Amino acid sequence: MGGSWEENEPLSEINVTPFVDVLLVLLIIFMVTAPIVNHVIQVDLPEDSYNQDVMKPLQEPLKVVIDKAGVLYLGNTRIGGTKDVESQRILQDKIRQWTKKQKKPWMVDVEADEKVDYGSIVPVIARLKELHVSMNLVIRPRPK
Repeated sequence: MGGSWEENEPLSEINVTPFVDVLLVLLIIFMVTAPIVNHVIQVDLPEDSYNQDVMKPLQEPLKVVIDKAGVLYLGNTRIGGTKDVESQRILQDKIRQWTKKQKKPWMVDVEADEKVDYGSIVPVIARLKELHVSMNLVIRPRPK
């Protein structure tokens, strides 16, 4: 038995390389997913002095958003262009699925940027009317 006593001595150093590798992978995952999770659609709502109802709805309304480029969103999910027939069909299908899960009355908030032309809003409103869904055209209240 010729070995030295140092060969059997326990290793007293901590190997941090795997720990650093895991941390770097987690950092990359968070850096990639953070902008996706926090994606907010920028819409400048038209302003008016109309006094909106202060009653709380029975359920949280579904939000349909049209940004200034005329892109249609359902909640935070991009659907497509407002005048695109395929986008209108997708919107109708998704709202039909949503209404099956909700109790009546169904309420949809329509938010459109003030720069959007009327022709981009009409197809969306028409699809909602076909589904017999009540809607609110959301505005930004004018400060008093």
